[in-house]
Amino acid sequence: MSSKIAYGSEPSQFGVLHLPDGSGPFPVVVMVHGGWWAAMWDDTAVQPLISDLVGEGCAVWSIEYRRMGEAGAGWPGTFSDVARAVDFVGSLDAPLDLTRVAVVGHSAGGHLATWTAHRGALPGGVVGAQPPVPLVGVVSIAGVLDLVAADSAQLGTELADLSGEPPRGAPGPSGPDFWPVVAAGVGAGMTRFLVGVSAVADPELYALVSPVEMGDAGVPVLAVHGSADEVIPAEFSRTYAARHALGEFVESPGGDHFSVIEPDSHAWSVARKWLADKLS
Repeated sequence: MSSKIAYGSEPSQFGVLHLPDGSGPFPVVVMVHGGWWAAMWDDTAVQPLISDLVGEGCAVWSIEYRRMGEAGAGWPGTFSDVARAVDFVGSLDAPLDLTRVAVVGHSAGGHLATWTAHRGALPGGVVGAQPPVPLVGVVSIAGVLDLVAADSAQLGTELADLSGEPPRGAPGPSGPDFWPVVAAGVGAGMTRFLVGVSAVADPELYALVSPVEMGDAGVPVLAVHGSADEVIPAEFSRTYAARHALGEFVESPGGDHFSVIEPDSHAWSVARKWLADKLS
């Protein structure tokens, strides 16, 4: 059973709650889809993972959020939406076990999911600080965990080409009408577009939004990354785990950016086992 539920008044401030059979209470996985933080993509790519988790007895709260191309997206709007959507788990009218809540994200969603693991270390008054729902763990799959390095490399500039070929395995855009707006703003890379400034110009802001730079908040994070990822370097996840005591890096041999979210992949089997342990 699935239900679309708004957590705010903006068009993209909603989630879809997927419930397994049974009476609960169910452990909860908040799913954060990727797609370069851009409004062209929704959670289509992670639907197989959602089905797999529901089949394992988890409730899945698959969230949407304002993405680049939409009014109010970027810093702080996108981050505010993700924080608000995760916190909304506590308000969902369903038999959920709020002592067993985890977050999973892929690609740009892996970045946002991992950001939620560090919210407890954010200074008071900053967007996302003082989260009310405790997390037992976060899984990042092919996540953009180092925004400083991503900004330096100007990753995502290929989105400026409206006729460009998508990466192998990528779903088609669900909102192609947003592409011209994104293309016009991505000249210095998607990270700069998202955050609004360069890492050199405002390192203090990047310390609030880039998981590699953020302080620990006691939430374990598994960073899984394919060794053959041609979109986001696996080094981003490796660096993250090296910087954080509660971070664990697993390299998936031969995995590319989208094969790692296939339900029968090595990457997902590792993630699923890790999640089962944290949610048990």
